Amino acid sequence: MKNAVIFDLDETLFDRTGSLRLFLTDQFGRLYPDIFQALETTIIRFLELDNRGRRPKDEVYTTLLAELGLNDAGLIAELFDHYEQNAWRFAYGFDGMTKTLNEIRALGWKIGIVSNGQTHIQMRSLFALNLDRLVDTYLISETVGLRKPDPQIFELAALKLSVLPSDCVFVGDAPEADIIGAQRAGMKTVWFPNGAHWPKDLATKPDATIHSLMKLTGVLRELNGLR
Repeated sequence: MKNAVIFDLDETLFDRTGSLRLFLTDQFGRLYPDIFQALETTIIRFLELDNRGRRPKDEVYTTLLAELGLNDAGLIAELFDHYEQNAWRFAYGFDGMTKTLNEIRALGWKIGIVSNGQTHIQMRSLFALNLDRLVDTYLISETVGLRKPDPQIFELAALKLSVLPSDCVFVGDAPEADIIGAQRAGMKTVWFPNGAHWPKDLATKPDATIHSLMKLTGVLRELNGLR
């Protein structure tokens, strides 16, 4: 019987793209309207450069400003510092996040989070969403010295929850980092894509796919052979 579910954070529980869009609307539109006049176009380009959080933000700002014909190290540092200090204030979860976590808890399941990223950034998002109160454990790659898709970080999460990896279901958006990594650790997987695409050359598939967190509880029951 499965009795633990472990989540990715960004683009799984935390609507990172939506939250970042809100932050950029404030940063570009309210604080620097003279520089970023084509607001929507600039935000779209930032999100493209950001590549779902895979590119360092200082590089994103540097490239974005260069494309606007600006090579201002001071402005880049100012924008990046403002991001570091304030982006978390705009954080929000996907629809049904809290309700779903409470439903899982009511089933008697343990809950964890495994996230790649810088500890101070990920922890701000986690606390902003009150996830520290809703889950049993959370592992950030920078803190533990392991990164998804390394199976060891999934195994460590299971250990922290006092369960076996085979007792866990992992939920995430990234095919390689989340789904393949968790499967290599012996976990069942649920893919929650949120704009991610499954690589055509990736033969392995998730055990289930959802397009809303509110569908997850039913899927977990099905994975345990329940209706």
